[in-house]
Amino acid sequence: MLKEEGFREFCARSKLDEKTVRAHVKVAGEFEVFLRKKNRNLNNATAADVQSYVARLMRKSENSWMNLLGLLRYSHFARNRRVEVALLELMDGSDVLEKLSAILKKAVGESKRDEVFDGISLPPLGTHSRYKPQTTLKFMKNLETTLGERKTREILSSGPHAGPEEEYLQEKQDFMASKSLDDFLEKRRKEYVELLDKHMKENTLYFTQEIDEEVLDYVRRTPTCQVGVRERDVIYVTKIPYMAKRYLHEKDPKRKRYYYCHCPWVRESIMSGAKISPNFCYCSAGFEKRVWDVIFDQPIEAEVLETVLKGDYFCRFAIHIPKVYVESLRTLGTA
Repeated sequence: MLKEEGFREFCARSKLDEKTVRAHVKVAGEFEVFLRKKNRNLNNATAADVQSYVARLMRKSENSWMNLLGLLRYSHFARNRRVEVALLELMDGSDVLEKLSAILKKAVGESKRDEVFDGISLPPLGTHSRYKPQTTLKFMKNLETTLGERKTREILSSGPHAGPEEEYLQEKQDFMASKSLDDFLEKRRKEYVELLDKHMKENTLYFTQEIDEEVLDYVRRTPTCQVGVRERDVIYVTKIPYMAKRYLHEKDPKRKRYYYCHCPWVRESIMSGAKISPNFCYCSAGFEKRVWDVIFDQPIEAEVLETVLKGDYFCRFAIHIPKVYVESLRTLGTA
């Protein structure tokens, strides 16, 4: 049963306005009613219950960001991780193709944008990732046919999922306060390990996954993980596996790649066998390079070196350091 006052207080601590709180309480209450009809409640609700309820919202055109965010906050308040993770997976990256549409319109014009999206209906918010690869497959075929590989990579590298530059200003300040690029990378690596260690000790989620000592050990012995290692004028970076605990124990090659992949637009294709162009992973490259765009005050070149879409067991990117900075490294004798 909905603990309205407790949830209201939880929302108040997040400094939400009254209109938002009312909307969150309303959708949380309706979700509880939905669960009771199935002889369930939020304590024992599952990912399948979430998907069923969100599908109901979609049929009623009530699958707004506000409603899904309200359910997410309610699941966090109620400490039901199954529901919380299921909602995060339905929401994460849901607007990537919409953002790419806007980027294409600005970069190549409305006519070319419309050519790329010809015959494509964007999946509504709340669509499960199992239904997204077919859209991605058609999008990539249209994009590469219309613009060619070089422009395709450039568009995707713009980082539609990376967030605004303002989110990276603290990293820029930290970089400016560091003795060198390598010193900055070392500090970031230390902070990242400390962050994961904090999640492990407090038993909280790192995005959608739990962290244990085995995962933490993997990150410690993989210096490229989420931060990167500089070799001359390139920073090589890999991602932490999306489901690290399962990834580390999985023996089946296909499923291991599936557990690694973060992208809801292509992950299910690994299991289904849909052959999506690995150039789509330049979207992830754009995410990885955004902090460096901000730090160096210019668009940085990034390459996809390895990706699970090509059959690799991990995704590895090369972030190219600007020539001006490389020259300063050589002058200092640290290149």
